[in-house]
Amino acid sequence: MERDSELIKKYKVDIGFVEVFENYMIANLNEGITLTIDTAIELIYIADIHFSTQDFIYITCRKNSYAVDPTLYTKVAEIPTLKGIAIVSDKIVDRNNLNVERLFFNKPMMLFESVTDATDWAELIIG
Repeated sequence: MERDSELIKKYKVDIGFVEVFENYMIANLNEGITLTIDTAIELIYIADIHFSTQDFIYITCRKNSYAVDPTLYTKVAEIPTLKGIAIVSDKIVDRNNLNVERLFFNKPMMLFESVTDATDWAELIIG
């Protein structure tokens, strides 16, 4: 997938892979995990390393099926530089879950069918 932004760093974490770009980070998480505040700690740490003073968008590619504890969103919403979340999926279940997930997150959260659309949105939000 082509992106205008240059890859800054790629991480392998216990729950998957993360790619960091100038204005966003993209996570590809492992099949069958449950994303909670405890399992997301490495993601939060990476965000803090790269975006402690710079606004960013978190993009998650949900090609693998995994569970998300929606209360996680209440915690990550406290990250001041996190300006939104983009979910990349073409699955009906993710479209349905988005309505529930939005109840726990007080910042923009959008669903996209492609990484390109998600990164375009991230660039629009961050500017």
